[in-house]
Parts: sequence; C-alpha cells; structure tokens
Amino acid sequence: MRILHIVEATIAGVRTHVQTLVGGLAPHGVQSVVACPLRRQNSHGDEQFVNYLTSVGIPIWPVAMQRSISPRADAAALQRLITILRHESFDLVHLHSSKAGFLGRLAVRTSGNPAAVVYSPHGLAFLGTTQHAHKQFYLRLEQLASPLCERIIAVSPGERDVIIAAGIARPERVVCVPNGIVAPPRLTDAERAATRVMLGIPANAPLIGTAARLAPQKNPGRFLAAAAQVLRVLPEAHFVWCGGGDLAEVARTEAARQGIAHACHFIGHREDARRIMAAYDIFWLTSDYEGLPIAPLEAMALGVPIVATDVLGTRDLLCTGAGLLVPAEDTAALAQATVRLMQYPERRVQLARAGFRYFLAQGSAEQMLEAMLHVYESLVLERGKGIAMPYHRALFSASTLLPAAQGLPASGIRGENP
Repeated sequence: MRILHIVEATIAGVRTHVQTLVGGLAPHGVQSVVACPLRRQNSHGDEQFVNYLTSVGIPIWPVAMQRSISPRADAAALQRLITILRHESFDLVHLHSSKAGFLGRLAVRTSGNPAAVVYSPHGLAFLGTTQHAHKQFYLRLEQLASPLCERIIAVSPGERDVIIAAGIARPERVVCVPNGIVAPPRLTDAERAATRVMLGIPANAPLIGTAARLAPQKNPGRFLAAAAQVLRVLPEAHFVWCGGGDLAEVARTEAARQGIAHACHFIGHREDARRIMAAYDIFWLTSDYEGLPIAPLEAMALGVPIVATDVLGTRDLLCTGAGLLVPAEDTAALAQATVRLMQYPERRVQLARAGFRYFLAQGSAEQMLEAMLHVYESLVLERGKGIAMPYHRALFSASTLLPAAQGLPASGIRGENP
C-alpha cells in the first residue's frame, strides 16, 4: 500500500502523529511519502520533522505551504500538489490539518489521481475564533471540501460529534481514531532532580508545567492567571511552559506585569520536552479546545498527574478519572485543584496511576496504528472493487483558477537531508 501524507502543520502534535504513522506502519507493508514544507512558517524552533523523515528513509516532496491564507502562495502550493499527484500513483492520500486538508482535497480531485482520500482535522479551525464571520467562513470551507474525501478521521469522540453536528459530514463518513503515542521512558528520581537543576528550579519546589504552543488555542493568559493565584498560597512554586509560539513575548510581558516572572519559565521548543515534563509535579493544559491533545497522553505515560480545562478533546481523555477537569473560564478552580493536589501527595499518586492505566488501555501507538491501518485497508479495498463512496463534483474547479500544471520544479527527496 502506497500512501501520500500531505502536511502543512509540521510541528507539535501533528508532527508527532504523522511521525508515528509513517514509522509505525512501515513494518506492515505501508510505504509512506510525505508532501510538506521543508520549514514551517512560524516553526518557533520545532524544525525536526523533515530531519526525522529523511533519517528513516521516507521520501519527501517539498511543498511551500503556509499556515495563513494567501491566495498567491496557496495557488502555487495547489499547483505543486496537482503536479505531484499527476507524477506519482498512490493507493490513498491522507491529509492533515485544515490548510493541507483543503488544498489536498482540491489537488487530488483536480489531478485525476484515483487514490482514496482521508482527512484528519487535528482540531477544527472554526472552533479557534470568537468572531462570527471568521467562524462561519472556516466552517463553510470544511463543508465545501467534505464531499471530496471518503472519510474524515476524528481524533476523539468529541471531535466526531462536532463534525457531524456542524453538518460537515454524515455519521457514516466520520471515523474516530484516537491519538496514540509511543511510550516514553520513565525518569529516575536522580534524572528528575538533574532536570530541575538544569532548569534552575529548587529541588523541593512545587513544579507545575505544560508542553504546548504559545498560541491563542492554548490560552497562556489563563495559565498565568491561575499561576498567580497558586503563588498566593504556595509562594515557593514554579511554573514551566515548554514550547514556542506567537504569544511568547506577550506571555513574558504578562508574567512581569503580574509580578510572577521570577516563578515562570518560558523555555521555548525543546526536543527533550518529555524529559522536562517528567520533572513536573503536576501537568497543566489550559486550552480553549483540542482535537485529542498528545501532551497529556505523554504526561500519563510518564506518571505525571494532570489538571486541565474541561473542553472538547481534553474532556475525552480525562472524563474517566485519568485526571482532573476544571471549568475552562474558572482560573480559581484550576488554582484550587492544583493547591489541593500539592497538599495531598497520595492523591497525586492516585491520579498518576489512573492516567497510566488509561494510557495502557487506550493511548498507545499500537492501538492507533491498528485502527488507522484498518481504515486505510478498507478504503483501498473498496476502491479496488470499484465500490468507493461517491464524491460530488467540486463547486469550483482549481483548474479554472490556475494555469496548467507544469513539470516538477524539483524531484522528490529520497531519504537525503535537504
């Protein structure tokens, strides 16, 4: 089976997800090819995706996609994808996140490539804005592009429910394949202590942290507001934000404004993020919404108890008691739950064990890979029998917007570092 993954968001959770897929399915006879930017717009230091792919011999087609909407850049990326799809044959094309999802679906159908198409939103873009016009615009794009793929893959039951309720796709076309991760190694007490020394944090100080992009979706303002409240009760506490993003300077300025900069450590993107997380006493996730967040899964596997906002995606992870959920807008509840956990170590142990049990039962890479392989195989089989689900002709054709695709400007990279 030959699969093309089209990826614009080559950082954070999408990066981890795609790396797990292409690496984990190779032993099952799945040959993966990836079309992606060689460097993501606003990568904030997370630039290892292409290096990983080349290190494991995954062929790459460079495509200069960017996150923001740009008619000229998007048209060029679409033409590039069309040309790749006319140049190579694939059994299936898997599209990841909204930009690649929209351009990729247009490209496959315009190119005439007979591959089956699946799309993973990894968090729905229309949930990420409070402006009604923007929300309706992004929702309409999802609705327009939906008929151009056989399946939409939700990463959580909550995301699946939203896709159906929003009229993006009928229930039979939406499959839930929860995210799964390869278990990270546990740290010893000595290694945890060494990590704290590296971060400049006292050995016995309460340490609360997260691993996330500094982006509006993750709501660093909420993180800092709750941190300030915790510090009123536990003045010796420290807080770590592992991850870069557009709001890095805004967050540092806000920490200084609140007088808590001495206790807040913004350490940027780290390739050793799991080592950092293993040193936390409590993991926080303060997001406004998620698909199914990977960082809390990593915290569960590492044995770190979790307190998080009760929002789409995260709720699916923690509602079984694998962590504590607090109302999204109630920073006092987040702070109070954290203080109580720091005061009762045995409760932290209980939560950590519950999280680890959840990870073993539902969060492993093996479970995700098995479910995803089933989706791939069933669609390829349907295509082979000529019974694939019909798709409707696009309401507009990319070929009317672009000049005819020219020859490829650069050949696909085959296992060598670009």
